[in-house]
Amino acid sequence: MISKLGNTALQGIQRSTQGLARSAAEIARATQPGDRTNMTRALVELKQHEHAAKANMKTLAAHDRMLGSLLDVKA
Repeated sequence: MISKLGNTALQGIQRSTQGLARSAAEIARATQPGDRTNMTRALVELKQHEHAAKANMKTLAAHDRMLGSLLDVKA
């Protein structure tokens, strides 16, 4: 169960990283004044991916702490 938590957090970080790259590319492509709507949406998505990545990193840190605690109990 603990390893599943770590895997889930790592997958979430990967998805967030991919989303960050997509949003950043969309922002970079938005050069015309009519593209501002797309750029605004991409900026919002960029922030959402940032928050998701941070949440997954906290989950991964909790996983590491739990695993460390279990190893301390076993030792």
